[in-house]
Order: sequence, then structure tokens, then C-alpha cells
Amino acid sequence: MEYWVTLYKSGTNSRRKRNLSGIYYKSKDGLHFEDITSVTMASALGVGYVEPWTLIFDINARFILDEKLPIDVSKKFKVKTFWISESLIYRDYHFGIFKKGGIKTEVKGIESGLKYLSSKGIKTKDKWGETIIFQIIEKEILNKTDGDFVGSIWSLPFAKYDLD
Repeated sequence: MEYWVTLYKSGTNSRRKRNLSGIYYKSKDGLHFEDITSVTMASALGVGYVEPWTLIFDINARFILDEKLPIDVSKKFKVKTFWISESLIYRDYHFGIFKKGGIKTEVKGIESGLKYLSSKGIKTKDKWGETIIFQIIEKEILNKTDGDFVGSIWSLPFAKYDLD
């Protein structure tokens, strides 16, 4: 199973101000990580929050394969995308005072992922792409290096957003 996650850092915006207006509507609350990464999601998105990030999971990999949306959103928000698979991909987009939009950092594949973790002083749990990308997500979003993904993202409540 391959899926992606896009994370938008919204700063001081409250949760109620964040939405996927005009494209998606919230159809269900209280889902778990296993639910939102299941093929039963079809074209829907799974959305959760880890302040100050909004996490958007999509099993169809629409935004990791077509970068127009992440690049556009990165003009207003801090955006990171992750493809959770053996062929892992991590992208961090520019968002700052001098430059907004465009890819700042890209990590593609297992070897690149291992180098990234090593450069951050993180010992890899194993050499599987999915484990490596989970460790990258923990570092980039939770600023954790202990590799306890089950105790972090997996326990969050998520909502299902269907196409409007």
C-alpha cells in the first residue's frame, strides 16, 4: 500500500479556519490512521491535526505526483509532502520572507532517505522505505528522533473529507 501525506503549517490560524473549501467536505469524524490509509477511502482525504500542522493523507498520491497544488499552497503556507512507500519521497517547499513556493528539499528513495536520517544524527530502525519515511515525518513534524511513530501519528483522530 502506498499513500502520501501533505502537511500544511498554518501558524496561528485556528483549526476552524482551516478547510478544504470548494473541493472537499467533511463526511466523517473520529477515524484512525488505519482507516484513512485504507483503500476504502477511494478518492477521499484523511485529515488530522498536530499543532501547528494540518496533515492530509491521500491514498491516490495526487499531490506528490502532480506538484502544482503543493507549490501553489507553499506561497501562503509551510508545506511538506511525504510519499509513504518503499520508493519514499519527502519534499519541503520554500516558505519564508524572501522566497515562497518551489521545492527547497527533496529526498527520493531508500539511499537518499538513509543519508537524510544520518545527516540529522538519527539511527535508522531498519532499511525499509516505509520505516525510513515514518522516521523523516517524525523528525520534520514532531521534532522527534526516537522512532515511536505508533505513539505519535497513529493515535491521532482523523476526519474523512469526500469530494464536493
